[in-house]
Amino acid sequence: MAGIDDLEYRILRRTSEVHEAWPIEAAGYPSDEAASLDGMLYWYHNAPHLFFGAFTSSGSIAGYVMSTQSAPPLVTHDSMSTHDPQGTVVCVHSVCVAPEWQRKGLATRLLKLYVESIREYNKEAEVRITRLALLSHKYLLSLYEGAGFTTIGVSSVEHGSEHWYDCALDL
Repeated sequence: MAGIDDLEYRILRRTSEVHEAWPIEAAGYPSDEAASLDGMLYWYHNAPHLFFGAFTSSGSIAGYVMSTQSAPPLVTHDSMSTHDPQGTVVCVHSVCVAPEWQRKGLATRLLKLYVESIREYNKEAEVRITRLALLSHKYLLSLYEGAGFTTIGVSSVEHGSEHWYDCALDL
């Protein structure tokens, strides 16, 4: 198997790539937390510039980050199902890696490259992104902190059965 340095990192280009990402989402999250295919397609159609993936040489998706824009400084329940093109905060909804690519540093690489892609986007953007925000379970905080995010504290958002923590990275 190739390593993470051999992958192509880029914005998703086709709806079919979202369809390919959905089984990774379904396998990577408990059913009460995973996005539906319809939800992923909504995010892709409304914010395609915020759906970033890692692809193998054969074109298969190895992992992805998907987000929308919002006005509030942290992820809210409403921001998980909407996209505000005038929002200056990117709400990261999912960071997910295919099982065969897990524990190889791909999630961290995706996050760091995603932040770089947002900085590049800002150079030409009509609405400049000022912050990335996400929700994390406690056991994943070190992943996000390793990618540059700061843990703010326990979130008021209830989604699924476990507590969430607010994390943010200011640009």
